[in-house]
Amino acid sequence: MGDSMTGAHIMDGDLAIIRAQQRVENGHIAAVLVQDMLTEATLKIIRRKGNILTLEPANRRYKTLAFKGAERRRVTILGKLAGIVRRTR
Repeated sequence: MGDSMTGAHIMDGDLAIIRAQQRVENGHIAAVLVQDMLTEATLKIIRRKGNILTLEPANRRYKTLAFKGAERRRVTILGKLAGIVRRTR
């Protein structure tokens, strides 16, 4: 899973439970795919403002991804984060 969501207490190795749905509310965490950019699904905070869709990490070391206009079609929302299962080590 990586460390882009550590600010939301989601750690590498955690299992994300996703409620399948194509749309999530602003500020909610979702599993997303980005065509021609990411090779696997990632968790990001979804924000919409006007014609712009942003995917925000919860770790300041990573950049927010912004998509506007036709670029928004590159983003597929797989579902809303419903919970996390932390694996013990």
